[in-house]
Amino acid sequence: MMAPSIWTALYANQPIVEALRWLASCGWRCFELSTEHLQQINESPDRPEQIERVRAALDELEVAMPQAHAFLQADVAHCEPARRQADIERVEREIDCCAELGVQWVVLHPGGGGYSTARELAAIMSLNEQAFRRLGDRAGGKGLKIGIENMMDGGIPGRRRFGAMPQEQLDLLDRLHHPALGITLDTSHASVQNLDLLTVVRELGPRIICTHISDNDGSGDQHRTPGWGRINWPAVVKALAEVGYRGLFNLEIPGERHAVPEIQTMKVRWALEVATWLVGLAGGT
Repeated sequence: MMAPSIWTALYANQPIVEALRWLASCGWRCFELSTEHLQQINESPDRPEQIERVRAALDELEVAMPQAHAFLQADVAHCEPARRQADIERVEREIDCCAELGVQWVVLHPGGGGYSTARELAAIMSLNEQAFRRLGDRAGGKGLKIGIENMMDGGIPGRRRFGAMPQEQLDLLDRLHHPALGITLDTSHASVQNLDLLTVVRELGPRIICTHISDNDGSGDQHRTPGWGRINWPAVVKALAEVGYRGLFNLEIPGERHAVPEIQTMKVRWALEVATWLVGLAGGT
């Protein structure tokens, strides 16, 4: 069954253990480790002790953190070999860290930026294939899976961002046939692309292994709590259930950050109430 979850970067200005405590105090029981907090742990000079503290906090709070977002700015299909290699190696180190933390699914963006010709698309597809075969091997060897996230166009006229169209994700997975690779569905990205979200869910189907759930009004990537924008949420959660998705209904809602702590807390609690109701419609917990 789907379970409500939220990414920890709502409290990115706090150490990860404090972020977990804040979110747990608002009732949340499942989390995605944000790229900011993963970096905080992985690059710490006392990394083993940090990992142990996080695992101890998860046990103490009786919560779970089965999902993580790898380096947000990684471009594993960059045209420059040195940059591409550096980003792949960084993601590999983060995969190792996630395995030590007990994470099951790692979210990662496809690379390569934009394209305007079939030749450019083919080159980007090839570089992504090479990168994700290597990263899939690394993740699979650690008992993890990688969810490749759908993207949105970068706003450059005449150039399309690789991964903004669901068929590109499917084509990439068909080339790889890798058991450790699947898809992360980002609802806000699909909405900004003016895609029919129900059609997207059905096309991606059982290959969806992770979600980034948020709402917008179609004019931009606002990443707000479901119900704020134009997405038909009851229909979306039912479509996810119909294709057999049983993972996290994971909210990624930076648009709900607020400088006043009391208001932030109310927003976090409201987000849980909304997510719990929606998951219930799909037969979740």
